[in-house]
Amino acid sequence: MELERHGELTPPVKIGLGSVLGAGLLGLTLYSAASEDWPAVLGGGLMVAATFTVAGGGLGFLFGIPRLLTSGAAAHPADQSATSTASYAPNTNLEQVSDWLTKILLGAGLTQIGTLPHRLRQLGDALAPVVGGDEGAAGFAASLAVYFTVLGFLAGWLLTRLLLARALSAADRQTLADSVSQTAIAAGSLEFSPAEVRKLFDTGVEGLRVQALALLQGRPDAENVDLIVKAIDRHLSPFELLQALLAAREAVALPDLPEAQKARLREAVAYKMRNPRTVPPYSRRRVVAEEVLRRVPQSTVPAQAAKAD
Repeated sequence: MELERHGELTPPVKIGLGSVLGAGLLGLTLYSAASEDWPAVLGGGLMVAATFTVAGGGLGFLFGIPRLLTSGAAAHPADQSATSTASYAPNTNLEQVSDWLTKILLGAGLTQIGTLPHRLRQLGDALAPVVGGDEGAAGFAASLAVYFTVLGFLAGWLLTRLLLARALSAADRQTLADSVSQTAIAAGSLEFSPAEVRKLFDTGVEGLRVQALALLQGRPDAENVDLIVKAIDRHLSPFELLQALLAAREAVALPDLPEAQKARLREAVAYKMRNPRTVPPYSRRRVVAEEVLRRVPQSTVPAQAAKAD
């Protein structure tokens, strides 16, 4: 079953979580109504439910922290000397702590699983006075604790998977976008050759490929048109494809760029635009791609150049 769509919980998941929460609160309300001092029982039960929901949510948070996906090992420092830029890695301390705590909790839980019934009885006895202390209060309190712990765990896990992963990805994208913008602006004052740009692009690390494309945005050159075409033709992330299209836009504006190379860039961009999922309507990728096509009209492209590889 699909859990999320466009960064939000799907309606079935929302209904399911709401139903589970409602059932738990309904059970607590009915139990409290049978007690003479029902306000105290209801208040105590709500506090127990809230406490264990938060505890379960904390566990869900630990299990739901997203793992950092890397696109490859960092390049050797010498490979980056020509650009005066460096790749970065997000701080993963929280991820590591989450991993350690998860393993510790799982290990401790598995070793103590045989004592679980006894622990639950102890928990129920300790919480019984909070929910009235009547006959059966211990069992109800233990059930309440387990019920809302599981509910909190599921809610915490889902929200962490959806919200935290999205927030971290957005922060990483913004950081990379700022870095790319600074690289493109500074490209005119940096000392690098077309061969060094190609070497940076061929490292296999997405961040460094993007930096290479940023250099070509700030200082395009005819020697690396093949590199831009190669980047556009590949299966890229949306952000990397945008950088390749921006580099193509600057390249076709070169006054001395041969018509055959302009044709290759136009053909690569036009082919990419055929897939609306890769270059969606109303996206910045679409706007930049259309600008490239306008700068190189089809009528001005020689037939033999348009067929060139």
